[in-house]
Amino acid sequence: MSNTSYQEKSSKKTAPALQSADKYHIPSYYGDNKLVLLVRDPWTIFSYWEVRKDVEDGIRKKINDRGLIAEKSLLRVYDITDCASVLEAKNKFDFELRGWIESWYVHTNAPGRTWVAEIGIMCTNGEFFPIARSNQVTAPAYGMSDTSDDRWMCPEDLYYKMFAIAGGYGIGKSSLSIKEIIQRHLKEWMSSGGLLSWFFGSASLFSKRR
Repeated sequence: MSNTSYQEKSSKKTAPALQSADKYHIPSYYGDNKLVLLVRDPWTIFSYWEVRKDVEDGIRKKINDRGLIAEKSLLRVYDITDCASVLEAKNKFDFELRGWIESWYVHTNAPGRTWVAEIGIMCTNGEFFPIARSNQVTAPAYGMSDTSDDRWMCPEDLYYKMFAIAGGYGIGKSSLSIKEIIQRHLKEWMSSGGLLSWFFGSASLFSKRR
């Protein structure tokens, strides 16, 4: 039997298995250039992104053509509550990205606010060049709604008991005790980890760039 015929038969046997493996393979990257925000709870927003190399190279070329110097990569988060666009945002917060981070938890002390983010490059002169902009998200309010409806009315005491059963603090305690525990834990959480302001972030995934 010739080597050629053996290789042909071998490839015919292994091809279906390889095709099957490729069919169900989950890629690490999808070739997108996007930034996505997801609300985790009233105080936390999760962000993840994928940046295409050609888009990033284009931004860096633009920076170089203007004679500027790229200094660092940033995740910039805008509070656009009651604003028409990020240009009207009164508050924005920057997080420096290192180690090829691909996602980030943004922790706030402002439930019920609306957020948009951009990932980009900051230059030494302070100018920011966005690479991708996120969707808009609004964090839910904390506590009971101010809107009341006789058909669906829930007494405050019952609300906090249901909160406890759903995984909240102090199952079996009174509503006053539960509220005090929640407030204490919230203050402890917000003051931990070297918190310097009411707004901070944390990395959730580090990986080497491919």
